[in-house]
Amino acid sequence: CLGRAPAGVDFDSMDGQPTYLFFVLVAPESSTGAHLKALARISRVFKDPEFRRRLLDAPDAEAMYTVVADEDAKY
Repeated sequence: CLGRAPAGVDFDSMDGQPTYLFFVLVAPESSTGAHLKALARISRVFKDPEFRRRLLDAPDAEAMYTVVADEDAKY
């Protein structure tokens, strides 16, 4: 699940900056390997500032999905 908070959410982060993008990943205990692979992939794509910018600039949920699908197709 992907979420976006246009105004940002203050989590008292170390850098003092609000958080704008959120991923929620739910998996059964038995799928630890798949869960870790998914987290690694999410971490990798979110390191790309252009990817994050495209998500923040997407006008709606469908456009956000397209950004994620396009990025996922690269791997």
